[in-house]
Amino acid sequence: MKQTTKAALLSGLAFPGLGQLMVLKRPKRGAAILLPALASFCWIMYGVWAATATLMEEALNGTLAPDPFAISARLHETSFVPGADTAAWILVACWLAGIIDALLLRDRP
Repeated sequence: MKQTTKAALLSGLAFPGLGQLMVLKRPKRGAAILLPALASFCWIMYGVWAATATLMEEALNGTLAPDPFAISARLHETSFVPGADTAAWILVACWLAGIIDALLLRDRP
């Protein structure tokens, strides 16, 4: 298997930029893809954690009924951190950039 294919698979299946870092040995390219992806992933996970903490607190206080439909409705009402949608698009863009960048590079001799 070609190195670029291995890098594209690693960037696509594991995390964006890992293929450039680990397989292609291009740390600047890998960091340029990995760092924004990691930051946006952490921001999204913080939003999930905040929404979960809010719902758990309401469930433990008894203000949220143990009904899956009520929990789902309350989850949609709960405001996530600002910019979560933008962070998700940045993560998707980094993922695609990692795959495309790895596939378009030529193998080193």
